[in-house]
Amino acid sequence: MDTSEYLPMFLAECRENLLELNLAVVRLEEAPEDRQTVDAIFRIAHSLKGMAATMGFEGMAALTHKMEDVFELLRQRGTGLTGEVVDVLLACLDALSAAVDTIDADGAESLDPSELVNRLGALVRDHDDPVAVAEPVEEVVVPPRLAEVGDGRVVLEIHAVLAEDAQMPAVRAFQVLAAAGEVGDVLRSTPAESDVDGFDGRIVEVLLATDHEIETVAAAIRSVPDVADARVAEATAGPVHEGGPLQAVEDLDAPALASARAPGARRGAQHQTVRVDAERLDDLMHLMGELVVQRTHVEALSQEADVPGLGQAMQELTRSSHALQAMVMQIRMIPIEAVFMRFPRLVRDVAVKLGKQVELELVGKDTELDRTVVDAIGDPLVHLVRNSLDHGLETPADRIARGKPPTGRLTMAARHAGGSIAITVSDDGTGIDAPRVAAVAVERGLIPAEQAASIDMRAAIELLFTPGFSTAAEVGALSGRGVGMDAVRDKIRELGGEVTVTSVVGEGTVTEIRLPLTLAIMSALLVEAGGRPFGIPLQRVERTMRLDDHPIRSVAGRQMLVLKDEALPLRRAVDVFGAAAGNAADAEAPDTHVVIVRGLERSLALSVSKLIGQRELVTRPLPPNVAQDAAVSGAAVLSDGGIVLLADCDALTQNPHPTVPAGERPVLPAAV
Repeated sequence: MDTSEYLPMFLAECRENLLELNLAVVRLEEAPEDRQTVDAIFRIAHSLKGMAATMGFEGMAALTHKMEDVFELLRQRGTGLTGEVVDVLLACLDALSAAVDTIDADGAESLDPSELVNRLGALVRDHDDPVAVAEPVEEVVVPPRLAEVGDGRVVLEIHAVLAEDAQMPAVRAFQVLAAAGEVGDVLRSTPAESDVDGFDGRIVEVLLATDHEIETVAAAIRSVPDVADARVAEATAGPVHEGGPLQAVEDLDAPALASARAPGARRGAQHQTVRVDAERLDDLMHLMGELVVQRTHVEALSQEADVPGLGQAMQELTRSSHALQAMVMQIRMIPIEAVFMRFPRLVRDVAVKLGKQVELELVGKDTELDRTVVDAIGDPLVHLVRNSLDHGLETPADRIARGKPPTGRLTMAARHAGGSIAITVSDDGTGIDAPRVAAVAVERGLIPAEQAASIDMRAAIELLFTPGFSTAAEVGALSGRGVGMDAVRDKIRELGGEVTVTSVVGEGTVTEIRLPLTLAIMSALLVEAGGRPFGIPLQRVERTMRLDDHPIRSVAGRQMLVLKDEALPLRRAVDVFGAAAGNAADAEAPDTHVVIVRGLERSLALSVSKLIGQRELVTRPLPPNVAQDAAVSGAAVLSDGGIVLLADCDALTQNPHPTVPAGERPVLPAAV
């Protein structure tokens, strides 16, 4: 059968299944007696094998088939997984993931399973215990007698009902037949194997000769994706007429039969989902952004026009478009669990390599955020987790010596915080050693030796974000190259977010990332500086005021805006935005208002020549090397076709370097 049209769905389901298998294997290593996880592993592996065989990828099918032998042995014996078994299974999953990637890239699996199949076979032989098989059972439950065929096997009838929203009925039917063939010999089926290519129904019936019990056969059929119901019964003793429908040996009661055949009967209580190409969601979001821009334009025109009823109609249009915008945004929201699920395997592998005991806790997995944010946040979180494992958490011996439990705790948590999402990575390790950080900074020429004694925790944390900085004594696979925290900050800033670190020596470190829920549409306060408009993210604006209403004082050569309860650094927008704020003549325009902007560690008073108002902007990233000297992070198109640059609030409020003037700062060699 031609399966090319089903390839994208096959790849998506393979990646989901492999991710679930990775999680399940790691979970089983921690809780060997979890029978539910064992059954889930077997079911997922069987489904993965069936899909691979259906699509014609023999290497993947052969490897997963041998993995099933190990999982079946695990189910029968009920013993936990040894470290050797876990390592081999994870190596198999890595090989399958690589095969999926090559299939996605060039259509060929490029997988030679022979070495891993041999290792799996050795595991089965090593763990096969004939004595255990021969152990007597206290109570033997005799299964019901089944209709037998000549070789002692029984004939079963399988009645499988596909889900109403199954998108690949032909592939699912083929998988049902393949699953049945794994537990017996298919005597006859509807549709026949030769006709399955054109199958578009929902009912698949199979006559099967097998030596397995009914429950085993039913479990194999139900493991096929999109099978809503599967009934298995003894076949009738009478002759079966060719071409007619298969008859069950037991009479199903009318309500049960109606339930099996009614469209979506067994799925009424479940959420129905439809797979949609991510590019279509991006296109939908782009069109929604254009609608927002045009709506803003129409709102401006309606304020100038004197047309009866236009204001009311404009309000209704705005209300409806806001509802549509919220719905489109909701469609793009996915749980952060999609990112969190990759870390149990990562933490397990790194902890084993470092000889550490680590317990990973995931909190807030159901917290939702925009798909584009989910796609971009993975790498920064990997850096933070590796830092905690390598630099933060101690070895079991060191922890015991310090009065701590031998197993360290690493927590990843996500929560909504207003219009943002806060993601934290925390550990109960050693914390940040400020004197050691200062010593490394002196050694690398970042600060003069006489300043080392004055480096406190805040300054030490800021030094950790310096490109090329690392406290590792040697360059290894996990650290020592100086590429890490600076890459995290740069990436988070690209996403319009901020990174903060707090640490207590001997107790641990907490790193928090705050990101907007979406990167596509943002609410911003438009201001004017140097004759040009700029946008400040509304979630970073604390308040606005007239410049003349508050005194300005000079402290240590810096202008400070004196408020009732505090004094804030005052900077002109035309200065911080650089050349992006226009020419020198435009910069002479007097500033009339002040915007209090919340930055990374402090707030800043930003003086502007005009407050334009609040707008919803469709954001776009800036091309490389555009306005690189200005504190801007992106751009948007206004309703009149003009371009507005978006302020980078962290860059506005942060000094280029905490201790060394820019002209005296050494240039670090490029990290390799």
